[in-house]
This record gives sequence, C-alpha cells and structure tokens, in this order.
Amino acid sequence: MHRQRAARAAPVRLCALACNGALVSGLLWTLAGGAALAQTGSGSGAGIGGGPSYEALQPLHGGETITSIGVEVEPPDAPGADTLQATVRDELNLRTGDSWDPMLGAAIRARLEARPEIRSIAFAGRALGGGVGRRLIVTVQPASDAAAVPPRGLLVTGDLADFPLLYRRGGRHLQVILNGGLGVYSDGNPWFDSPETFTRGNPLVERPAAGAGTGDRASWAEGFVQIGVGGVAPVAGDALYGFGAVSAIAPGSVGRDIFRDDPRASFDLELAYAGLLYAPTNARRRLKVSTGRQNFTLNSGFLISQFGSQWNAGPRPGVYMSPRTAHDFALLASGQLGDWSAQAFWLDPNEYQPIESNTRVTGLNLRRQPAGRWAWDGSIIYVPESDTRYRAPDGRPRQREGLWTVAGHLRRRAVPDAPGAWLEAELAHQWHDDFPMAAWAGYAEAGWIARNTPWTPSLSYRFASFSGDDPDTTRYERFDTLYSGGLDQWLQGISINKVLTQANRKTHRVRLNVAPTARLNLTIDLYRHVANEKNNLGANPALGTLSSHDLGEEIQLTIRWAVSSRLFLQGITGIAFPGAAIKDAADGDAKPWNTAQLQLFWGF
Repeated sequence: MHRQRAARAAPVRLCALACNGALVSGLLWTLAGGAALAQTGSGSGAGIGGGPSYEALQPLHGGETITSIGVEVEPPDAPGADTLQATVRDELNLRTGDSWDPMLGAAIRARLEARPEIRSIAFAGRALGGGVGRRLIVTVQPASDAAAVPPRGLLVTGDLADFPLLYRRGGRHLQVILNGGLGVYSDGNPWFDSPETFTRGNPLVERPAAGAGTGDRASWAEGFVQIGVGGVAPVAGDALYGFGAVSAIAPGSVGRDIFRDDPRASFDLELAYAGLLYAPTNARRRLKVSTGRQNFTLNSGFLISQFGSQWNAGPRPGVYMSPRTAHDFALLASGQLGDWSAQAFWLDPNEYQPIESNTRVTGLNLRRQPAGRWAWDGSIIYVPESDTRYRAPDGRPRQREGLWTVAGHLRRRAVPDAPGAWLEAELAHQWHDDFPMAAWAGYAEAGWIARNTPWTPSLSYRFASFSGDDPDTTRYERFDTLYSGGLDQWLQGISINKVLTQANRKTHRVRLNVAPTARLNLTIDLYRHVANEKNNLGANPALGTLSSHDLGEEIQLTIRWAVSSRLFLQGITGIAFPGAAIKDAADGDAKPWNTAQLQLFWGF
C-alpha cells in the first residue's frame, strides 16, 4: 500500500515543486532588486554540512579544478600592459586542469610582487556554471616606476590605506586575516512540522528528552568575525617558501533556530598552521607539507569536505552559516611532477566535544591532470581510530575503526570558451578489517553549457547512490559517508538532508544554472530521493526502519552575487516535500519544510 501511495504522490509533489519554483524564482529576483545590472563571483552552500563561511570570498577552494585562467592589468591602458600580462602568465606556471592550491597562490603572489615592475597581485575566482568549473582571474597592478620596490604595509608606512597588508618586501608578505558574515533565516514547518519526532534525544537541542520546540516557524540571525594574521616568505632562493596563519573566530546566534532559542556566542581558535612549499619557477615540480589547524577537502567533497567534518550546531552557534571550516588537526603533504600529483593526509575532524567520536582519518590521493579535457584520480582512505559504532538488525557490535575506502574518479571538462558537454563519475567501495563488509557509493553526472547564449545557461543531471544494509545477508553493506558535505555538491537538499543521511539513499538531481552578468549567478536544483533498503539503522532514530522507499523531493534556488571584491551576497530558498517514509514516521502529520536565507559575507 505504501508503495502505491508513493507512486501516486510523487508526480503530484513534482508538479508542486515546479509551481513553487516559479514563485521562489520571483521572490529571489525581487530580493536581488536589480542585481542583474551589477557584475560577479560565486560561493557555496549553507546548512548543516554546508555553509560558505569566509570561503565564499576566497578565489577558489583548495583542490578545485582551474577550468580557465585570465590575467588582467589594471588599468588596462598602463604602459607595457601587454608585456606585463605575458610575464605574469609565464611565471604563474599554471594551466587549465590544474588543482588550485591557496598556498601556492600565496607564494606566486609574493614572488611576483617582489618584481620592481609590479605593485600588487590579486586573485579572484568566478563560477562558470553549475558543475562546469571555475575561472582563475589574476589582476596585476603595475608599479608607477621600475625602481626598486620599497617596503610596504601598515607596519612600515602607518598608512591605513595599506590595510590589510602589514608588511611586504622581497617576496615576504604578511597581512591581516579579517572576515565576517551576517545571515538571517526563517524556516517554515521545520523538521516537517514534527520536531519532537525527529529531534527527540538529540544532544544538540536544549531539552533532548522533549526534542526541539520550534513550532511551525523558526526565525533567527547568525553572524561571525574571524581575525588573525597570515604570511609567506622565501626560505631559500625563490623556490622554497615558508607559510602559515593563525586566527580566531567569534560566531554568535540570536532567535529560534532549528535546534534551540537561547542566545549563544563563542570565541575559538580557527586556523593555526605552518608549512613549507617548494615551487621552482617555470617547472611543474612542487612539494608541500603543512601541519596544524587547517582546511582540507578531497575533490568536490564526495567523501571528505571541510564543511562535513565540522560541528556548527547546538551550543556551537552557526548552524546555517557554518563559520568553522578547519580540522582540529591536519597533516598534509603533496607533490607534483608534470601531469602527476599525489596528496597524503591525516585528519582529526572538528567535532562537538561532548559527543566527540575520536575519529582519525588517513589517506592518499593520486591524480593525473593533463592539459586536455580528461583527468582522473584515485583515493584510498583508512580509519585507524574511532569510537563510532555501526548499527545492524542482528545487534552484533561493529565499529568504524578499521574501515577502508577506495575510490576512483573520472572527469571530462567542458571546453573553456565554447559550448560543450562535461561528464563526471566516481565510484567508491568499502570493506573492514574486523568483519565482513561490502558497501558501495557512486555518482554519474552529465551536463551541457551554452557559452554563446545570453546568461550562459547550463543544464545537468546527476544520479548518486550510497548503499544501505540488506538485513538478509551476513555482510554489512551500509556505506559510511565519512565527512561528505557542502551545499553546492553533497548536501543534496538543504532541508530534507537534516533528517536523512547520505547512506542508504539514491538521489536524482537536475540542475539549471544561469549567469545574468559576470558577477551574478543563479542555480535551481531539483532533487528526488529514494531509499535503497527499508532497513535504515544508523540514520535518524525515527527513520531507523522505513515504511516505504519514497523519501521525498526538494527544490532549491540559490543566488550568488559578488557585490565587490570585499562583499558577497547569497540568498537561498527552497521547499522540501516529505515522502511516504517521512510522513509515516511522523504519523501522517509531516508538512512541507520551506526555508528562506539571506547571507552577507565580507573579507579582506
């Protein structure tokens, strides 16, 4: 009966999604208020396991693929602009298909700014459409004359116009880290209007025995400020650099969020890392090692995301803004030789202390990225320590410690400056040292971008599946999603994902992306979720056993507007329709969950 009801309900909900999408689009367009006349950038995500934080203002996230590169001289009519542009492009030693490394970018900037003909270098990133990739834009400001460049910075000149630069001379660069954000949020029917069902026993709520008391609407505000210093300096010649950063973060929240309504604020250490980078000029040879509190994302976050590895909820303010992005500790080592690169990592994720799982993750990624459109990489990941336990119908104890994951990833990029298609797929398998386990996860995506069409629209479809545990076998088959996350890629539904996990789920996603201007980007996502198994132990306790494979649908619209190089505005709205499994868990009382979010980020 449940299956028949789900089959009848799904087309009705999908029709409602389309109707609500039109209303949502109109609302966001009104909210943008003429933003289409401005110019743009991009950012990613909000929500549990998502959230752009100050990352929205960075040129590219570490590990992202550079789809195209542009070098611009400001002003463009400066004497010798063409020669300077060619010089910078040569010394970048980057090409389409490379992965962006923020520390390499810092070293390149320090090296270029040591040249007498260059006053400053700035990096910016620009989205090229949903799933297509990112363009790296390098802006060069020439020096007024070719004389030796004197020391600059607030510590030298005392001139506030130099802020946030503290000191720069001969490749040595020290500057203030100062970023922040403010967001306002309103959710209708949070937890599908059954918070007592889906949050009872949750340690993140104020009264776990009763669950969250949100009622039919939760509205609140969040904000944060991050302050610190970061720098890079040559250690030996112009090939070996030392780098590091330290910062603190102060997030706060007021109003009723989806977990609690007490005003909260904290002051925490965020970044604290140091490292060495070997990157000789005009050679595709690089070595880097860094250690401390720092960010790390593997590929697009399918298995490990800097957002999925954080706790930003409950007593820790920032449930939707997700300001914390650094691991408690990370040891990273990477190297590149020609088209080949490798990265090793050891991670201690940033978890909420009272329910810390003491999980440690180590792994290796091997990648080949030639200059053409095809690229591939493979990863192997091991969990040497963890207190996390798996649940299964037979009741036998199983633990995360001893888990192995191996994954292969293939991508065909779209042509940088012409209409074209892109393809991407990844497949992961898990097994365990101590008990029979065979779990699988993977996705396949295909898309097309019309670059010669106004607003450069792109359309893509992605199917993703994470296996569930079949109770009729002796093996454990529920895929452990590790630290998957990030709204733009692996949150997979900003509202529905708060009651579901990635495990034991098949998700269809259709994405339409348009860019009305260079600085304005709009994305519409349509999701359909189906369970692989009715046994769902290990998920939300209310959904441990599903009555149906039908989980629900969601439509989500995201607008990203880079107001300037210092300001970034992001609006998100969406509505999630509960499927038969969620409705039955709430005794038939579940209602669609809608959300409206507006976030402003600033940074230096």
